[in-house]
Amino acid sequence: MAQPLCVIIHGFAGSPWEIEPLAHALKQAGYEVITPLLPGHSMDRGKMEKIKALEWLKMVEAILKKAIDDKRTVHLIGFSMGGMIASIMACRYQIATLVLLSPAVYVITPHVVKMRLGMFFQVTLQHSKLADKSIMNHQLFTQFVPIHNLFQFRKVVRQAKRIFQHISVPVCIIHGKKDETVDPKSSDLIYRTVSSHIKELHYLPLSGHHICQGRERDQVIQMVLTFLEN
Repeated sequence: MAQPLCVIIHGFAGSPWEIEPLAHALKQAGYEVITPLLPGHSMDRGKMEKIKALEWLKMVEAILKKAIDDKRTVHLIGFSMGGMIASIMACRYQIATLVLLSPAVYVITPHVVKMRLGMFFQVTLQHSKLADKSIMNHQLFTQFVPIHNLFQFRKVVRQAKRIFQHISVPVCIIHGKKDETVDPKSSDLIYRTVSSHIKELHYLPLSGHHICQGRERDQVIQMVLTFLEN
């Protein structure tokens, strides 16, 4: 019998780096793991300019179609915008579970502005730990993306918001209370809206947006493993 398959989708203007520790832990636990790099997402931001949201969706859809044709048990995991893509796919294909990490519904809110200002002063005063600095450097790099792609990002979010109520598979949602990119209220909205009988919502008191690379990443990994095993 084939191993259960975990498909983990990274965030907007990001890369599989964002979910690397979780992917490694899942492999160690006996799962097969696929972490696709979404079209246009590379160090060359110019390659993103002509990419459309439909291309991101089609890439993930192709992976799921093959897995389901092969009669695989599929666990779908999405980080940030990847969570929006995963939600859309959870309404189209028969998956076993859905895990949403820092799902991106509300992006520009007073909470996000407050957290961003706090992060700015943290960098200025150089009081952050090395692991946090690597996250901040990554975020600064990913901010410089073509305006066209920001509109594509919003398309994915709008499409996902229309289908949350139709999600019925078991769902686990994890969000950092100090998220400086996506308002944690995003996770609360999804939790209240989905039709799933089995659903979990976890908030991490010390974490920012990149919860798989942050100081509470071990807790994230354990939460996901426990959820999948149950």
